[in-house]
Amino acid sequence: MHSGFLNINKPRGFTSHDVVNKVRRIFGTKSVGHMGTLDPEASGVLPLALGKATRLIAFVEGSTKEYVGELVLGRATDTLDLQGEVLVTSDASHITIDAICAALPYFVGRQSQVPPMYSAIKVGGKKLYEYARAGVPVDVEPRQVVISALELDSVLLEGTRQVATLRISCGKGTYIRSLCRDIGVLLGVPACMGELTRTASGPFHIEHSVTLEKLSENPTQYVIGIVEMLKGNACVALDQGQAARFLQGQRIIIAEELVGECSVFCGTMFLGIGDIAQQVLSPKKVVAQEGDIL
Repeated sequence: MHSGFLNINKPRGFTSHDVVNKVRRIFGTKSVGHMGTLDPEASGVLPLALGKATRLIAFVEGSTKEYVGELVLGRATDTLDLQGEVLVTSDASHITIDAICAALPYFVGRQSQVPPMYSAIKVGGKKLYEYARAGVPVDVEPRQVVISALELDSVLLEGTRQVATLRISCGKGTYIRSLCRDIGVLLGVPACMGELTRTASGPFHIEHSVTLEKLSENPTQYVIGIVEMLKGNACVALDQGQAARFLQGQRIIIAEELVGECSVFCGTMFLGIGDIAQQVLSPKKVVAQEGDIL
């Protein structure tokens, strides 16, 4: 069974789970997981983990995500994007580029953001979109998010609507649809999100991504090995006896004067992720099995 990571360029119209199912069929395994959901109408980077790599998602996925998205001024919808039911429209042709540029800095930094009703966040054991589809009102608590960069790329006037292309760098849990809504509120006009492309997710970038069509032609060519993805980690080598204890979850005294997270090996065999403090190695995530080192 293949183990490693894939940098998929998700097409519009596919859910993240659609992509997972497609990759499961391509590789003939159920052991596939994605790192960070993309809305069905969004495109771009959707990292996947295969096989044993699914145990390492938390150590690889990264917290920063980058997007290129359209801010549509002059229209509000129930889903906060162009696919939803239109709630209100208004003339936004008077909004200047200077006004948009002046608004953007208000959304940079740590802040509270109310997620869209049409989202997979759970409240009372049900997803918000289930309440929305049933027409059941529910209080949505704001969440803390971080937007580290927000830049205006271009503006296009479409009748009474303004369509601004934004470049966004943000932390996990940030909804670009909510950001567009909130920018509109500050500018005094209804707003929603247009097209959205994720250009980066942690260490995965769109220029190195692969389409599902290309992947199906030569699947193994695009698998990024576990060791390759963890190459920034410090490395610790164990002998067979130490390795057996590590795989059993035991702490090990080591000679290396390292501190923090590390990749653990026995020869060329990757065993898992450890944490070092005061020359004691503690297992954090074990990937190999005892039979692998015999």
